Parts: sequence; structure tokens; C-alpha cells
Amino acid sequence: MKHGSVLIVEDDQTLRRLLCRAFEESGFEVRGVGSGGEALGILETAPPRGVVLDLQLSDRMGGRVLDRLREMRDVEGVRPVWVVISVLDEGEAVARYGPLAGPFLAKPFNPWDLVRLLRGLVTGRNR
Repeated sequence: MKHGSVLIVEDDQTLRRLLCRAFEESGFEVRGVGSGGEALGILETAPPRGVVLDLQLSDRMGGRVLDRLREMRDVEGVRPVWVVISVLDEGEAVARYGPLAGPFLAKPFNPWDLVRLLRGLVTGRNR
């Protein structure tokens, strides 16, 4: 059973591959990118149902991606759901980037906890 599409925005290639694999094994269609620029392009052309966003991207565009997510609406009037991940603690992330408007996980974390969290958001079980 497919849970929908998810975009993994993580510049650490090893972690990105691990997360992509975990989400694929859990029934998601997955696309992984390593930069905020790539993520913004996907959000404009093929918005996913869910997003995992690392704020501390090497191209320094995590904040721009978060801003775009906060303002998005899809054709049905519903924006993608997202989970922010970061090496920052949540307070510092909010101070730097403003309201996260979604769940936050500090690195390191259990990938399966992230999968369960996003699955619940996508299916509406966390609302």
C-alpha cells in the first residue's frame, strides 16, 4: 500500500540514502535531494504529500524551503505536511528560522520514528 510521495531534503548523502530506503520500505514513493535549490524546484513542479527537511543545508536554503512550505497550497487547497530535522535544538531552530509549523526531530534520531511520524501526518492520524 502506497502512502503517497515524500521528498527527503538532506545534504548528508549517507543519511539521505538511509531515509529514502526507510520510507521506500514503508510504502512511500520517495525522492531525495541534497540542496534547497533542488527542493524548491520539485515543490514548484511536482509537490509531494510529505517533506522531510533538514534546515542546515550546505547551500543555506533550508529557511527558503521552509518559507515555501508554509505558503504552499496544492490544487485541493491542502499543503504538504513536513517534519523538520536538524542538528540545532528546536529552540535555536525557531529563533533562526521562525515558527517551524510542523514537527521537529533533533539529530540523531531513529529513522523509523521519523517514518511513523510522517506516515501519521500524511494519513491524518496525528491531527
